[in-house]
Amino acid sequence: MSSINISFLETVSLLATLHCLVLSLVILFSKFFRSKNNKYLGFTLLIIAIVSTNNWFWDIGSNPKIISFLNLFLWQFLYPTTLFIFFFKSSNNVSTNTQRLRFFYLPFIILSILNIFLSLSTVFQLYNLPDVISNYIPLFYRTISLLSIIFPIYMMVLSYKYTLTKKNNLSEKWLKHLFVFLSLLILFGVVLESYRFVYLEKLPLTYLSAFSSIFIYWLTYKGMYQFKLSNDQYEIREITKKEKNKSSVSTNAKSSHFEKLIFLIDQEKIHHNPNLSRDDVAQHLEISNGYLSQIIKENTSGSFSDFISYHRVKDVQKMLKDPKFDNYSLLSIGLECGFNSKTSFYTNFKKETGLTPKVYKNK
Repeated sequence: MSSINISFLETVSLLATLHCLVLSLVILFSKFFRSKNNKYLGFTLLIIAIVSTNNWFWDIGSNPKIISFLNLFLWQFLYPTTLFIFFFKSSNNVSTNTQRLRFFYLPFIILSILNIFLSLSTVFQLYNLPDVISNYIPLFYRTISLLSIIFPIYMMVLSYKYTLTKKNNLSEKWLKHLFVFLSLLILFGVVLESYRFVYLEKLPLTYLSAFSSIFIYWLTYKGMYQFKLSNDQYEIREITKKEKNKSSVSTNAKSSHFEKLIFLIDQEKIHHNPNLSRDDVAQHLEISNGYLSQIIKENTSGSFSDFISYHRVKDVQKMLKDPKFDNYSLLSIGLECGFNSKTSFYTNFKKETGLTPKVYKNK
């Protein structure tokens, strides 16, 4: 019985593949992390785990039946598509007909069907192909190799405007980092595939797998970190909803616009929306932007942004003093109170209190 020697890099690659598989299942089935957008990231990671498993067995010179079955499908034309759709939907783009996104699945579907038809004869030997078809098999796989270079690059180019051109809040920064990491990973794979296309020789994928491992470990950390923040914000929101329902502050049509604004702040918590703009508040109050700025300046001697930041910091201070929120991170509290990034949270908090959130909490 012959033993299989597995190198350190191959061991790391296998562990990363398992982590990728687990992370994909967490994204797909966790009630906090699961969403219509995130499911495409979950599917992408699941496909990458399948591709990495195939490559791992290729490099160690083994070919179990399950791998032969998985090789029937040309996964390299599927994960770029699911990844692009994830970036597209995460950009909250509503101007484009999403039904057209289904066409991006056609390369995977059509080429996989052709590959299955050929493989059932050449690999599984279930039937014999006519000579006229057999003569074109090398050309078909040469074409597949060329398309495996072009298609991923094309999909990443399409993804560019939905990632690197977006604003810099916390979640969008993570999308940019994800885009950069995956672009490097895909380009590395494209280089290996280009070598195969030119020299008709497949290079070992150990180093690609090792590079993938770094990405998977990073994504696992960032993914779990985002998951923890999302979970914390959800629980904080549930606690504040209960407290909001316990209290009642009334307003009426005769109240001044500033009193109505205070009501929206205290009861509706409109300032907890990180994308809140002066236009949004003016529409709520049915007044102009200029008049809104005027009444805020008359009552607070500050600007609209100062007013909103003050109330966000005020809510953070309340939570930091309340033992019910002791188990939640400072950043998750700041994000739930309306700040859109760690930098914005810490800068505005120190501006209002003269202390960092951590120092304030310890005091």
